[in-house]
Amino acid sequence: MMILTFSLFSAHNQAIAADKFSIDAKINLKKLNNPTKLKVVASANGDTQVKSLEADDLNSKSTTVSFAFDQKNDVVTAGSRDEYFACAYDINSVTNLMISYSCVEGNIENADGKNTINLGSGSENTLSTGSFKPVKGGDIDKPTIRVAIPLSDRKDVKEITVVTMIKGEFESRTIDAHKLLKQSDHNTIIVPLSYDKSPEIGPIQEGDLFFACVSSDD
Repeated sequence: MMILTFSLFSAHNQAIAADKFSIDAKINLKKLNNPTKLKVVASANGDTQVKSLEADDLNSKSTTVSFAFDQKNDVVTAGSRDEYFACAYDINSVTNLMISYSCVEGNIENADGKNTINLGSGSENTLSTGSFKPVKGGDIDKPTIRVAIPLSDRKDVKEITVVTMIKGEFESRTIDAHKLLKQSDHNTIIVPLSYDKSPEIGPIQEGDLFFACVSSDD
């Protein structure tokens, strides 16, 4: 999969089945102001997952959220060169609006085990770790992410799954890349994914971080 652009603990881990791997998001809560609700999302292997944490889960200095993914699905088999991303959104439990976010991306190092990442810590200027930060830009109505996929060296590819994410909301499509490539003049296919509805944690704004992922086994 390719991504274009991720103390005391509350236990959310679970045993990993033989045909699965996990993304374990270790979230630093020390710089948040009495957090009462977090939305945590992760994407790997063309799949997506969402989990929510409430006040009782957020009383410690940090918490870990584990996402278990299948090593193999209809489109792709996880490998050490594949990538993933995860984000945590600090949410006002009264208004349900986002206060700040932290996102990371990384490589799958253990395709049959745990892959631990850090959210809410480190420099704001990298996607390998990142502190929580707000978004203050103006609202954007119904944006479309156009994912350009160059395939000049992969002309035999068949199915491709494209996943995008903004503000904790996912959009995805599985396409017949071989068919679309025949219609392309430049060995590049364009896949548009539109966000017609406002996310549940607030409108999409200028400055919101988004991700686009492309997965295929061909």
